[in-house]
Amino acid sequence: MTSVSSALTQTSKEFSQALAAQSSKGDNMDKEDFLLLLVTQFQYQDPLNPMEDQEFVAQMAQFSSLEQLMNLNSGMDSLTNATENQQMLNATSYIGKQVSISGNTIGKVTNADGTSTISTFRYAFGDAVKEGVLTVMDATGNTVYTEPLNGKAANTTFEFNWNGLNDKGVAAPDGTYRIGLSAYNSAGEAVLSDQVVDATVTSVVRNEDTVYIGLDGGQTMELANVRQVSTPKQIQVPEKSQTSTTGTETTKQS
Repeated sequence: MTSVSSALTQTSKEFSQALAAQSSKGDNMDKEDFLLLLVTQFQYQDPLNPMEDQEFVAQMAQFSSLEQLMNLNSGMDSLTNATENQQMLNATSYIGKQVSISGNTIGKVTNADGTSTISTFRYAFGDAVKEGVLTVMDATGNTVYTEPLNGKAANTTFEFNWNGLNDKGVAAPDGTYRIGLSAYNSAGEAVLSDQVVDATVTSVVRNEDTVYIGLDGGQTMELANVRQVSTPKQIQVPEKSQTSTTGTETTKQS
């Protein structure tokens, strides 16, 4: 009788420790916790009214299903992590290439020779624009430069190459800038626009489950927003002729 009492006391102690450990985990139970509860139920069942076979089989089936689901979840996590690593590895092939990426964030960086690298911004309107304004804003939302957008045709791509100067003609500091478009048609209704930034990829960054690309203007944008990847624009000036190469189009002047 003493040995039975001692065993029950030990079992009760182990169960209390297990409950304390479970409390520290919060509401999440794993298969070890489920198995502990099942075994404890066996230990504390009434000897005169033992667990029915059907109930035992049902609980074992639940335990088996739980284990399979947890293994499946673990496998999916591993697959997701491998996919994200592969995505980042593939993104490294973009370095040195020019990308067209959805967005309105451009960057300005001063080079060692004193020139500036500024991202190209392209936009197109779904309706003819009678009047409007393009605004360049800094990281704090302050307006740096404005330009009128009067008489813009619909479904035509326009390119904005900012010279890096503010409205007073003073060079703006290096950093990232956001382009804002306010455009209205002849009826005074706001016109929506499609906006794209062209820049050269300089780096690849992964933040948790999202892969970003760093651009030569200094800004960082999501890889998922890339629309097109191409060879960077180049300008070559030979001794006797000038060759201008833009994408796949080449013109030569004697």
